[in-house]
Amino acid sequence: MAEDLVGKVLNFFSGDSNEKLSDKEIILRQRYKDLAENKYAKFYRVKTGEADPSLGQFFLSLYKMILPIRIFMKDTAKSTRLRQIVLEAFMDPSVVEIAKRLNPVYMEEIAKKTPPEALTGQIGSDIEALTSKFDANRINGINRCYNLVMVVFQLVVFDYPALLKNFDSNFVEGPFGGDPKLSPVKGAAIAKNLGDFLTISQGINPDSDWKTLLKLLRICAGEELIADSQFAQMILGLRDIINSRVLELLIQCGSGNPIWTCKPRIPDEHIAEMWLEARTIKAKEYIDKINKTEKNKQIEVLLKDVFYGGDLERLDHYNATANEVLIQKGLASYTYAEGLNYLSVFMSEYVEKDIRELFDILLIRGQWTNNANSKELSEAFHQMLEIPNAITQLDNELSDDGADGSRLKASLLRADRDQTQARYINSIVGSVNDAALEILNTADGHLSVIDKHMRMLADDVQKKHPDYIINWRELNSVSRQPILQLMAENQQKIGLFIQLLHLCAQ
Repeated sequence: MAEDLVGKVLNFFSGDSNEKLSDKEIILRQRYKDLAENKYAKFYRVKTGEADPSLGQFFLSLYKMILPIRIFMKDTAKSTRLRQIVLEAFMDPSVVEIAKRLNPVYMEEIAKKTPPEALTGQIGSDIEALTSKFDANRINGINRCYNLVMVVFQLVVFDYPALLKNFDSNFVEGPFGGDPKLSPVKGAAIAKNLGDFLTISQGINPDSDWKTLLKLLRICAGEELIADSQFAQMILGLRDIINSRVLELLIQCGSGNPIWTCKPRIPDEHIAEMWLEARTIKAKEYIDKINKTEKNKQIEVLLKDVFYGGDLERLDHYNATANEVLIQKGLASYTYAEGLNYLSVFMSEYVEKDIRELFDILLIRGQWTNNANSKELSEAFHQMLEIPNAITQLDNELSDDGADGSRLKASLLRADRDQTQARYINSIVGSVNDAALEILNTADGHLSVIDKHMRMLADDVQKKHPDYIINWRELNSVSRQPILQLMAENQQKIGLFIQLLHLCAQ
């Protein structure tokens, strides 16, 4: 088929127009004509449909020149070090110093002698400073230089031996003991190799800052891998060949596909942004770690002040135990489990007992001067008494028979072998968390109203002429302990629990 097509093309060149050609053959005929007129036409033998040994010699010369860089870049440790050198080349001492302070090891050391609040403030300032110093010019400079590294990397790791073996079956990868014996090769045999080469060589531009790249390459390698002048000449020659389109025409003619087009693979790495993001994320994680530690310390203190000890996990399903299963599987967890359990205990042990006893005295027996005040306090208290039902309902929904629990159970069983279940589980857990947070916020709102009135009443009972309740003496007589003391104790407990709620809702 290929020989017939070549024959038709030759007929065209000889003036034989009687042959009827297809559209594809007409386009291919033009490709042969363009190739014959190309400045590098010597690379292809039209009569035999073969690539000339001179094309093999071009790739051999290119391969020999870049071989030292090829060996260097195939060393993963060295190529990784080159990446770091590119970054450091665009950093002034101030940037290096800030980056050092944001190193986790350094932050751990400083944490031993710096108060948490001061440390988080310092880390936050360093994050802002580092971000501001990484402006568009610095980011673009780093990325541009590293993308040149990747252009060279693609060029040097190309499989030259596979291409050259088509010209000499005995060709072996360097170092070289002698010159190979290159022979003509059918264009179809190397079309794919040439296509791969064109794909990775499109980023070659003689105007790019190759001098800076070669300087950094020497620093990393500890020696000169290729002279600047030799590299510059190589790039100019390579670009000239690419611009001539001779390789593209060779592929089209050799493969018999006249509409073949190159799909360039031009590097577009963003290592500057990645470097900056990695350090700011680590620093922010450290701030979160400090804040979480301090938060847990505050919670521990408040738990001792509010509760007398004992089991603070009252819910059967929305609790820390169930959380462990979700966390171990890398799924969303019950964010507000601790807070909701604390609220459940607070309601059963204090609101429904001690605080209710006090409010029976204040709201039923108290003679209020303003009904609006008593009504606001009464509504807040009675709304609080509805909280346990909401908590129980949420927890029951997570049981095996509940709407959420049954779905979670079924999805958890399939999660290990079906990754799509994770999104479904996270969605359910997220909805439950939203409901839990709403309960916590509702309780916080009602308790804040109660706390406000308790403060006012504690002041009022001590006045000679009270503003809110006028029969304090009578209320004091029916209280099991002095009414002021009872209100102060309960107000203090409510205030502390509000602080606890705020911490648990964060």
